[in-house]
Amino acid sequence: MEVRRERRMELFYEGSRILDLRRWKKLNYMDYSTNPDYFLGPWVNLQTEFPSILTAANANKVKVKKADGTEVTWNGSNQSSMVGYYMVLNAKNRNSFTDKNYLSPVGTQQINEYKNKGYNLTQTKGW
Repeated sequence: MEVRRERRMELFYEGSRILDLRRWKKLNYMDYSTNPDYFLGPWVNLQTEFPSILTAANANKVKVKKADGTEVTWNGSNQSSMVGYYMVLNAKNRNSFTDKNYLSPVGTQQINEYKNKGYNLTQTKGW
């Protein structure tokens, strides 16, 4: 488990997260409907760090989640309360994953090349 956590932190911007999850057969970790905290952004103090977000246009839209789990919505005058995990607006879950997502499809070019050499290469089951 520690190796997975460390890889997630160290290789965050490397694009290898999905490959790791596929290799470990843990694509379900990307199902955010099972853990809504995955939709949370970083811990912020919006009043001091991002005051430009606290506008009248964003009233009743921008939210933070406190460490105790309570949600606070920007109401136009509660700047000092807007400290917590930033709640991403319009966040949606990914498409669901199935067993076929652990395998890659065989390209039609490869199938045709094998056919031209007298071999029968078939498509990966489910693709």
